[in-house]
Amino acid sequence: MMTAISVYCSGSIAKGAADEKKLCWSDAERLEVAEGAAPSGVVFLNPDDPITDPGNTLGQFGRDMYQVMVATAVVVDARERRGIGIGVEMTAAALLGTPIIVVAPRNSKYRADQLEYRGVLVRDYVHPHVAALASAVVDDFLSAGRRLPEVARQKAPEPHHLPDWLDGAITEYRDNVLPGDPPMLEALERLGGRPFAGSR
Repeated sequence: MMTAISVYCSGSIAKGAADEKKLCWSDAERLEVAEGAAPSGVVFLNPDDPITDPGNTLGQFGRDMYQVMVATAVVVDARERRGIGIGVEMTAAALLGTPIIVVAPRNSKYRADQLEYRGVLVRDYVHPHVAALASAVVDDFLSAGRRLPEVARQKAPEPHHLPDWLDGAITEYRDNVLPGDPPMLEALERLGGRPFAGSR
């Protein structure tokens, strides 16, 4: 039996009618990742699952950070311009030792065959923040799935000594939100894991 790989789906979440034209994670993207990763099974960790107490903003942030920590890898949807949340998720993943695969098609916002940049022509340009943090930059979600078994070997053991902003959020989620979070509890059960203890 093949071991399941867990993927945190980093990218825009459709929050309402204004977001209808945004490229967001959907069943189509998840299917492509799963197809690319076969025969390994993939458990998707979705930041858009509803939580029981949306007023607990620290817990909501902590849920995202907990999922980034638990994930085998973070797959970032960078097909178009993204906001602050994705940057924070990528930074947290780096701190937590979770590999990052960035889906950035050629000649899109974060990647270009050539770009006039700071007075010079740069070939095979990748945005510096993406280049510094990503374990891999790929064209599409199928390719992201194919890279998962390889980057899975880069996953660090459970981290310790996290910065307060990250550890506090994960602790809030784990202690006060996770027990009432059926989608996450089901994902943990499918992964055969226990709730990560964090560093506190």
